[in-house]
Amino acid sequence: MKSRLFLLLTALLVIATPDHAADFRKMSAHVRGVLIRQEVQPLASRSTGTARHACRRLTAFVRIDPAKADEVWREYDCRCYSQMGDIAIVSIPIDRLGQLSDHPSVRRIEASPSGRADMDTTAIVVSADRLAALTTHLPSPTSFSGRGIVVGIMDVGFDLTHPNFYDSTATRYRIGAFWDQLSKDTIGSTLPVGRDYVGHDVVLAQQHSTDGLIQTHGTHTLGIAAGSGYDSHYRGIAYDADICLVNNAVSDDIELIDSADIDKYTTAVDALGFKYIFDYADRQGKPCVASFSEGYSPMLDEEDSLFSNFLDRITGPGRIIVASAGNECITGTYFEKPKGQQVAGAFIRSGNNSASYRLKADGPLWLSLYAYTEGSTPTHTLRFTSATFQQDSLLTDTLLIGADTCAVTIERYPSTFGSDTIYSICLDANKSLASLPPLAVVTEGTESRLELYGSSSNGLANNDIDTRWNAAEKTHNIHAPACFPSVICVGATAHRLGFTNYRGEYKDYSGGRTAGQWSPYSSVGPTISGSLKPDVVAPGDNIISSYSSYYIENNPDANDINSDVRHFEFQNRTYAWNANTGTSMATPVVAGVIALWLQAKPDLTTAEVLEVLGRTCRHPEEGIAYPNSKYGYGEIDAYHGLLDILGVDAVKGISTHTPKSLHISYNGGQLLLHTDAALHAPVRIKFHTTGGILISKTSITPEASCDAPLTYPLSSIHLKPGIYIVQIDTADSESCGSQVLVIQ
Repeated sequence: MKSRLFLLLTALLVIATPDHAADFRKMSAHVRGVLIRQEVQPLASRSTGTARHACRRLTAFVRIDPAKADEVWREYDCRCYSQMGDIAIVSIPIDRLGQLSDHPSVRRIEASPSGRADMDTTAIVVSADRLAALTTHLPSPTSFSGRGIVVGIMDVGFDLTHPNFYDSTATRYRIGAFWDQLSKDTIGSTLPVGRDYVGHDVVLAQQHSTDGLIQTHGTHTLGIAAGSGYDSHYRGIAYDADICLVNNAVSDDIELIDSADIDKYTTAVDALGFKYIFDYADRQGKPCVASFSEGYSPMLDEEDSLFSNFLDRITGPGRIIVASAGNECITGTYFEKPKGQQVAGAFIRSGNNSASYRLKADGPLWLSLYAYTEGSTPTHTLRFTSATFQQDSLLTDTLLIGADTCAVTIERYPSTFGSDTIYSICLDANKSLASLPPLAVVTEGTESRLELYGSSSNGLANNDIDTRWNAAEKTHNIHAPACFPSVICVGATAHRLGFTNYRGEYKDYSGGRTAGQWSPYSSVGPTISGSLKPDVVAPGDNIISSYSSYYIENNPDANDINSDVRHFEFQNRTYAWNANTGTSMATPVVAGVIALWLQAKPDLTTAEVLEVLGRTCRHPEEGIAYPNSKYGYGEIDAYHGLLDILGVDAVKGISTHTPKSLHISYNGGQLLLHTDAALHAPVRIKFHTTGGILISKTSITPEASCDAPLTYPLSSIHLKPGIYIVQIDTADSESCGSQVLVIQ
């Protein structure tokens, strides 16, 4: 075995930056990697490459002295797309990146690759129940519908023509703006990637996002948050909301991106996507909730500090971001070696040829890689120590296992915000890591606390072949940006455990699930910075919603089409209702509920949402304390939360749940009581103000031959415009409850 040591602040950087050394201490890992790739590219290929490849750019966050920013941007040919105090989102020529980092006014440059959609690997379908039945106590449709609120969705794979995105009559189109970050039509665009389309007719004319032929995820999540349920009972939560969309890029979109542009698609562009949604809402004069069913394994948080800070600054009253926790609990993702303990380790679990891990140490590091080809004793060993190489350096070596090889590359750099040292560990084998003999990664030394982080694709496992290395845990796997303080982080619960697809085939997906409780794939905390997440959970299994007609048309043999519940025709195209499972599906449920809450309190803040969740969430499991790292505050209760915001949930005599089969409507100046089941006892109805004051009451006595459904006029009650709380009581306890009623 032969080791090679590369000090990153030496000759390689001088090639492109003869007048300035790059300051790697100011760069996040991804930014360093971009610069390293630029510097090691052979000079000959750079000199003969196309002009397009010669002027490659990186979109990144830059922390800078605001007084010097404009001057620095001009000097280094940077394009600034947003500046929030001392944090800017900037397009940087990669061949000027090293010089920019060395400028005294520049304090930090960060970016991470875009993430992936947070849906389960297998699409699962519910039966014919409406989505509302899978949530807990949603307000009745006559009360709150999302009207006057902007629901923003940043996702991939939008079918812009789906009737779910009109109103319920399919006459009023509701998508008002759309930024397609993958669009090739960039002439005249002022955005760092793609272009935007503003106005209902202009958006509809685009038909689908650039990736709409290979992706459909966004069509589904948008339908959950804000679909009208056209000609069906698959209605979303805020079904009458205004809609703004951003089609960003995920790892599966790589084939649609020119290799010269790949470094433009980073978390900095995702941050601009959130800002685009909020800016649209500002122009409309409306509150907004933005939903993001994507994520990535955070870079030990320190690497994402500017992304987190930027979101802190664009959120506020009436501006809320909701993001998915991730689906990372399918394998081990973490282990810890406490200070004072000699050793701890776990086995590598990955089906890929390559895998990467992050390790944080507060002192000296001894790291070994063990291969087991015969029995319980390691037969091949590769060992590293922190004394071997300095900060800001790379060390590479190769573990030889018979005819197989596993190259190991370790990058060492200081944590920007503490005294810890960060190690980036990359494994690259000649074949799938899963097909190699068992490989254990082991940390040693009583002097240090060491934490190693993986992900579902770069996993960890315990193995009976050597039980000493059984420290793998399914924890610390919350995705970014959901792990950030200003983002509502959503996990998933399971309610539907099986389904019948459109072919009449029943599928049982009950394995490992308990109805009403945590879904076993849903990521759990704490975050890698120690914060308690998720904040809330919502139904995520078997959620039915709209699916892209363009995806179906172009992928007729795709596996997930087997999950379709129903196909139907609209304007000479075939559309579908389909379902998926994942925290991707739970997230727009919460976003839609928050849109309803914003109707009641347009200046609602993230902190206030968390307070409402703490007071009103349902606790799926008894005997555990809430909040916790599995459920957060619990499962969202939309109706109880609405009553809490209106200030009436504690009023004596008013229920915090809705009736099962009775509701009041106001139509044409008349109040009506509707019943879905036969009435066999009198119904008592009381009308309260939002201050809890009783202002009117009446009762209905059914006729002996009463059959459902029936509608009873309440002609004796006359209400002025406003919001009222109606308490309904009868002998059937399930038909008792309260309802919010809006009179306009």
